[in-house]
Amino acid sequence: MTGIDKIKNPFFNYFTEDQFKKIVSEYTSPVFLYSKNVIKDQYSLLSDCLPRNYKIFFAQKSNPHPEILKLLNSLGAGCDTASKGEINAALQAGFPKNKIMMTGPGKTQEELELSVEKELLSVNVESLQEAELLNKICNEKNKIQNILIRINPGFEAGESNRIIGGMGISKFGIDIDQLPIVIEKIKALSNLNIKGIHIFNSSQILDWKKIFESTKNVIRTAIEIQKKYNIKIESIDLGGGFGIPYSNEEDLLDASQLGKALKDLVKSSEYNQFLADVKLVYEPGRFLTGQSGIYITKVLYTKNSGGKNIAIIDGGIHHLVRPALIDQDHKIINLTGLFQNRSTSDSYLVAGPLCTSLDQFTSDMQMSEVHPGDLLAVLNAGAYGYTESMPLFLSHAPAREIFID
Repeated sequence: MTGIDKIKNPFFNYFTEDQFKKIVSEYTSPVFLYSKNVIKDQYSLLSDCLPRNYKIFFAQKSNPHPEILKLLNSLGAGCDTASKGEINAALQAGFPKNKIMMTGPGKTQEELELSVEKELLSVNVESLQEAELLNKICNEKNKIQNILIRINPGFEAGESNRIIGGMGISKFGIDIDQLPIVIEKIKALSNLNIKGIHIFNSSQILDWKKIFESTKNVIRTAIEIQKKYNIKIESIDLGGGFGIPYSNEEDLLDASQLGKALKDLVKSSEYNQFLADVKLVYEPGRFLTGQSGIYITKVLYTKNSGGKNIAIIDGGIHHLVRPALIDQDHKIINLTGLFQNRSTSDSYLVAGPLCTSLDQFTSDMQMSEVHPGDLLAVLNAGAYGYTESMPLFLSHAPAREIFID
């Protein structure tokens, strides 16, 4: 086994080594390459496992590229949006208005007006003040808006994460102990129709059992709310959090086992009657697109500092900030070394050209021996990549984004 056959990553499943060499030779680094086939596979893997009343809404924030939005719309997904720009992008990609949700803790009046005008499936409200503003807009436009109430619950699906939030103080949602007052006041707003709840409190979960337990906890919360506040729950947004392995030590999320457990849950006597007419929504992002992309960057220089090998590359956190932001390495492959079948390898600190020590992808990546001019591939760069980064810092040129199927 030689070359790209050694790389255990779905992006490389659709190419021979000669095909991939030709693809790489056509583009100047830095560049993001995406595979639509991987996205199709991931969507099918999840959708085929889920019970019929579970729907997939793509978390657009993970990768809003128009080609990805068009593809996921064609596959049957809905779209989770969190800004005016994302709403317009979803509509332009062809998503019907009844398959677009509007979420986010800081919606502007303009964004709420657009949501009402476009008659989106739901606005997931995250504060009483937001609900009151939305009701005022609806009243002025003589509209009724369906809403979900986002709740900051007393449980987590995984470890607390400073990116998405967790238990305790949170800018997301309404604290569960505040619901008695908040729901009473929202029910009095005549232009809002409470359709259900939204809970999303963890991310990058690889253990299907944690997603399953969180799903049960959210459903139990919905049942309690329906009974306690005399609200007919018709829809539950279960959030996302579906993870992908970023290192060789991490395992794939077992979607098949999750699907079996969810199907048993739907049939169980405890939940069957309640779930019979309820639509449940998962909003995965990285699970659908993360493994579809790689980021290719060229080595400019190599040097040694304090006994550590360093590779200086032409890309950096202005294109891909996630490794620095989350403090989690992505697997990096020396493509040139792989193509040349170099036998020696070593550990490298891989850093970009920006004038900040934050501009570093990893401090310890084992790769085949690195030379100036080598092309490196940062794997699993299809989610929270370029659009989450800082492209204007130092005014470098933006990276290109290319679909290669």
